[in-house]
Amino acid sequence: MFLRLGTILGAAWLAPAALFAAQPAAKETAKPAPTPVVQDYRPKPALWLLSDEDTKIYLFGTIHMLPPGFKWRSPEFDKIAADADELVVETTEEPGAEDAASMIVGLMLDEPVPVLERVPEDKRPALKAAIEKSGVPIEGLSMMPTWLVAMMLGIADSLDSWGIDDPNDAPGVEDVLELQFRAAKKPILSVETPAAALDALNAMPEPEQREMLLDAIAAPDVDETAEGEDEVLSNDLWAKGRFEEDYEVSMKDFPPVLFDGLVRKRNAAWTLWLAERLKRPGTVLFAVGAAHLAGPDSVQTMLGKNGLQVKRVN
Repeated sequence: MFLRLGTILGAAWLAPAALFAAQPAAKETAKPAPTPVVQDYRPKPALWLLSDEDTKIYLFGTIHMLPPGFKWRSPEFDKIAADADELVVETTEEPGAEDAASMIVGLMLDEPVPVLERVPEDKRPALKAAIEKSGVPIEGLSMMPTWLVAMMLGIADSLDSWGIDDPNDAPGVEDVLELQFRAAKKPILSVETPAAALDALNAMPEPEQREMLLDAIAAPDVDETAEGEDEVLSNDLWAKGRFEEDYEVSMKDFPPVLFDGLVRKRNAAWTLWLAERLKRPGTVLFAVGAAHLAGPDSVQTMLGKNGLQVKRVN
């Protein structure tokens, strides 16, 4: 996922059942036991440093949702997190802000658009199977914008592969860090509001949203899976500090319009934010999705083009 919208997506996960309670429940199937996580290495995720005389900003690429039991922390990271004065993430809940449930209601379409009709006829059996597997009522999905349908089915597929039902059982890096910083009574800031992140998705043309949906239901490429370029290995490469090795593969078919709105434009805005933050003293842990810190349009590259050098520190 290119957006950290855990609270909102969590509300969206519950919304269909609440809004369409009168509809027949999806047939429940027994889930396998949670897949054991096997990691025969010591995690060492990548860290970069942007600094001047009185400011240190550590850039850390995150994964927004991880399988239960997945280990990603290193001693180097733990020291930086403990020493940081504040945590900065993509989005976080702010006191008095619109609650997630209200935001979900605001996302719903004025009139339902049958979700199966949003893909070509030959793809409808695969979409129908993915919906049935997810357990999310089809009536609820038909009320959602297409990008949200794609995300919901993507989350459902990950949860199913991990043998769990609840997204709360698969916390991402930011969820863990926010708990740590709240316990230490340290500030947690964000570089954009949830509403701004949602606006970036809602602004996408419908054809590109439907490409997202097709990607969400696409069968894994046999050759790529054989080479290990699946979700599990992507997580492992990230935890080993080698996420950029997977970046080019994972982005090769990403629609340019989506990339521009979800990655490039946001990276440019965050670059300006970081440049301003560098003017104030302190130590900051800047934790955003790993895809924003990889490739030729990464935050680090954009900072360099603005005369601010970032160095890898592990």
